[in-house]
Amino acid sequence: MENRVKNKEVFIEETFNASVERVFNAWTDPEKLMKWFAPDGCTIHFKTLNIENGGLFHSCISNPQYGDCWCIGEYKELVPNSKIVFTMINADENGEPINPAAIGMDPDWPGETLVTVTLTEEGGMTTLRLRQTVSQELAKKTGAYPSWLQMLNNMRALLN
Repeated sequence: MENRVKNKEVFIEETFNASVERVFNAWTDPEKLMKWFAPDGCTIHFKTLNIENGGLFHSCISNPQYGDCWCIGEYKELVPNSKIVFTMINADENGEPINPAAIGMDPDWPGETLVTVTLTEEGGMTTLRLRQTVSQELAKKTGAYPSWLQMLNNMRALLN
């Protein structure tokens, strides 16, 4: 399997001491998702959350230091216990796409990214591979990359 970081792509691989069903459920059960899908010190709430193929979401991550960050997206592909693919689009409170630079983000940040999560289980352990269509360098510079690491760590605590 090709695991090298491709150009213009975030790649994170984490292994969880949990079954693939439990890890998939953490991504697809709204109650569980709300408990971990925000970086440390932040909270998330959803105006819309429809976790199914073609389903839409409209979320807000509230950061006490930087304020609210709204996002919309679509679940492009959900394969039970195997794969989750969704778009993330910077938006406003009304769910309208917005230029990331207009809300104080790095002007190089794309207005839309695609996130692909694949899961494989071996011996009761689940390996999660997350890819996002933005350069890892930019994601580290903007805080998006460490945010993913914090969120996955929060998911790990939820699964234990």
